[in-house]
Amino acid sequence: MKNFEKLAYTYKHRRVLKYLAQKYFDREDLMERLNKHDMDKMYLLLFYEKKDIESFHRKMSSHHDNDIEKTELDYIEMVLDWESARYTKDDKPFNAYDTMIKFYPHLEDKILPILKQIGLDKSTLDKEEDVVNYTKSILNVTEDDIKEELKTYIDQIDYSKDIHQMVKHK
Repeated sequence: MKNFEKLAYTYKHRRVLKYLAQKYFDREDLMERLNKHDMDKMYLLLFYEKKDIESFHRKMSSHHDNDIEKTELDYIEMVLDWESARYTKDDKPFNAYDTMIKFYPHLEDKILPILKQIGLDKSTLDKEEDVVNYTKSILNVTEDDIKEELKTYIDQIDYSKDIHQMVKHK
């Protein structure tokens, strides 16, 4: 499978992101939305190299700092994206608070209230034991895991709703 390591990396990231969402928010609308988190990346990695899709992904994903108008769920997803990265990405050791301060201080008025709501509104590099343990439980990702993730996503698509969303973002 092309880009297996990068696909496995994204697979783990998505799993931890959903774990954190369940732990901190337990909202059905958020959990449904997170089924789509970084799926564009997973499909594109089947055909292209990461360096060739990263810019596209950041420009087209509302959970990234870009020109797309944001909702509360976009900012929550952004927080979860940052927080989960420190558990799954060795090159991103900062928690969500430190990521905001270091890279996105212009978003503090939107992000800090979310961080306060879930008790992550301080600088710390200590990882939470339950999240570390969960991350360890998904270390051995297989090609079959990735194929199932891709298939499950396709099976869950509500084409009429998703097409409406795409047209709305243009």
